[in-house]
Amino acid sequence: MTEISKEHAAGQRIAWLRKKKGYTQAELASRLQVSSQAISKWETGNALPDTCLLPGLAEALGTSIDRLLTGANYSRSSGPYDTEYTKTEFYWGLEHSPLAEDLVALVQDESRQGLHLLDIGSGEGRDAVYFARCGFVVDALEISRPGIDKIRRYSQLAGYPVTPVHADLTTYEFVNDYDVIYSMGSLQFLPPQQRQETFERYKTHTRACGYHAHFVFVEKPFIAPAPDWQSTEYFYRSGDLAAYYHDWEIVLSGETIFDCTSSGVSHTHAAGYLVARKPGKT
Repeated sequence: MTEISKEHAAGQRIAWLRKKKGYTQAELASRLQVSSQAISKWETGNALPDTCLLPGLAEALGTSIDRLLTGANYSRSSGPYDTEYTKTEFYWGLEHSPLAEDLVALVQDESRQGLHLLDIGSGEGRDAVYFARCGFVVDALEISRPGIDKIRRYSQLAGYPVTPVHADLTTYEFVNDYDVIYSMGSLQFLPPQQRQETFERYKTHTRACGYHAHFVFVEKPFIAPAPDWQSTEYFYRSGDLAAYYHDWEIVLSGETIFDCTSSGVSHTHAAGYLVARKPGKT
C-alpha cells in the first residue's frame, strides 16, 4: 500500500474541477493553448502541468495554484498532536471506536465490500484500519505528517490497505465522491462560521443512499475543557449535528458523557454522535 502520488492526486483534482466548470478536455486545452493529450496526461497522473501554465490553469478552473496542486491551503503548518504521534505507542490506542462499530453494523457485510469511505481526521488510523478490515475502501485524511506515517505503518502491519491523504480538514477540496464520510472527534477543529458550508460540501460529495457518521464534543457548563484541548478547537451545542442533517434520514443519534485519560490526566467529555443516510436511489 502506498500513498497517492502527487501527480495522481493533482490529476484527479484537475479532472474534477474541469467537470465542475463544465469544460471538455478539448475546451480546457483550447483555453490554455495546449493539446487535449496534455490535459489527459495531467488528469491520469502521468504528468504535471508546466509551471508556466499553472496560473492560467488555476484561473480557468476557479481555484488557486496551491489548492490545485495540494487540495488545500493549509491553515496550520502542522497537526496539534504531532509530538504524540511521533512516539512508539498509540496516543488514542488501537481499539476501534464504538461509533465505527455501529456504522459497520448498519451496513450489511455483502453491501459494504468496496464502498468508498473517507475518515476525516484519522489520527493514527485506528478506525481507518478497522473499516478496511470490514471491507471498505478507505481514504484517511489527516493534517499531521507523523500521523500519516503512523497510519501507513499500522495499515501495513495489520495487512489492510488504507490510503493516507495529507490535508487540513478545514480547507480540503474533494476530488472524489464517497459512499461513507466519517469523523471521530475531529470536526471540533472546524470554526463555527465554516461549519454550514463544510457540512453541505460533505453532503454534496456523498453518493445517493450513502452514510455520514460523526462524533463531536459538546459544551456543557458542568464539564471543564479537557487538559489537551487546543486553542483551535470549538465545541458544538446539543442538537447541532441533527440540524445539519435535517434533510437526511437520521438513523442514530444521541449524547454521551464519558471519562478519558488521553492526555495522561483523567478528565470527562460530553459528546454528541450521529449516523445519517442520504436520500435517493442506489
